[in-house]
Amino acid sequence: MFTWLLAHSPLFYFTQSIWRDEAFSIFVGEKSLSFILQNLTFEPPVYYILLHFWIRLFGTGEIAVRSLSLLGFSLATVVVIFWSEKLFRKHWLSWVTPILFFTNPMLVYYAFEIRTYGWYMFFAVLSLYAYGESRWRLWVIATLLGFYTHTYFLFLFAAQGIHWMTFHRNKLMKPFSLLREPMIVSSILAFSAMIPWLIRVIREAATLKDSWYFPVNWNLVRSVLGNMYLGYEGTPWHLWGFTANLSLLLLVMFFFALRGKATRSRNTIFLFSAIIPLAIVIGVSFIKPLFVNRYLISVTIAEIFLIALAIEAIKNSFIQKFVAWCFVLGALAFNMWYPSQHAKLDIRTTIQEVNALKGKNDIILATSPLIFFETQYYSDDRRRVFLYNPHSVPFPWYVGGVLVTNDQMITDLPVYPPSRAFLVAEDGSFTISYRAPPYALAQKTKKGL
Repeated sequence: MFTWLLAHSPLFYFTQSIWRDEAFSIFVGEKSLSFILQNLTFEPPVYYILLHFWIRLFGTGEIAVRSLSLLGFSLATVVVIFWSEKLFRKHWLSWVTPILFFTNPMLVYYAFEIRTYGWYMFFAVLSLYAYGESRWRLWVIATLLGFYTHTYFLFLFAAQGIHWMTFHRNKLMKPFSLLREPMIVSSILAFSAMIPWLIRVIREAATLKDSWYFPVNWNLVRSVLGNMYLGYEGTPWHLWGFTANLSLLLLVMFFFALRGKATRSRNTIFLFSAIIPLAIVIGVSFIKPLFVNRYLISVTIAEIFLIALAIEAIKNSFIQKFVAWCFVLGALAFNMWYPSQHAKLDIRTTIQEVNALKGKNDIILATSPLIFFETQYYSDDRRRVFLYNPHSVPFPWYVGGVLVTNDQMITDLPVYPPSRAFLVAEDGSFTISYRAPPYALAQKTKKGL
């Protein structure tokens, strides 16, 4: 039973092999605070500072470092539980909404990843809660921590600003009184504190000409709401039609949530938080690709609340419960099916086999930057892991070039004896290669003559 759960539940995400971005996070977390603050460019420092101290306490084991992300997700769930009780009072949606949050496939997947996303979720939920409840000091703190956790938090900040201006248009006509508005003062304070990082990002923007972002297309546009809800990125390929239909259903529900005039201002907070970041990023991506679904994970959070608010707007109690349980049971079923479809490459098994076979003089060569960090992580001696780079190509910055020095790359195979090279490929396979010593080549040449 436990073996089945490991393969067919989110526990699989907790125990599977790490991938390169996770290994990058660990290696950055091992560095000094000065390195983290001075060398990161597009990735803000808050998560890595947390990870730095977490590693000091619990080490770099897979479950240990994944637990930090899970803690962020758990804290986000606590905020959702508290907020749902305020939103829905004694209605059963006050406990169904946290279930929708805690079982959402997108959130669950990234809650276990050794990246910023677990804490991105926490700060996004906290920022939405503080904005919705007009708790401005908390909003400034949550927004700043969110932005310095992930730069794309800026789009949630923009959505909240646009929402406030939309529902306070009359105040915009009195510019001299605006500075007495708590939202305006808080926004100025928050944005001013963002400026130093924004300047750094703008300075480095030229490097974006070399990146891994993929262009968007209309297939993505019509499927994006469903993709964001499920965390679907194109694997397996046959889900595109399903996510397009789910997107249409979600869009209908989102606007259904706006039926009640008394709650429209409150509910549109979530609509703006879901639609505006997507509209900005996808719109820009038709010119310069910027869209990555996990970078906009706050959209998924807003979607969950919109579903709950749409269910609340349904007048028939039976239909309310039917729709709610369709989403809950659908999420549970998807979470049992999807883990095996969304598995990371099992590089752990490969490197464990290499560790068992290699001798003390042998080295491990990653044949691509895309497999280098995880190869290092699982090796029993990182000092003997190198990138095989026969053409001396610069290490791509977007893969993690800030961590790689020239002495970690070699251009030729070792001579055997005494050394062999275990070449690890992107697909997780490996081969053993080496060069013959000069005297052996001379003997071979002589015999050929």
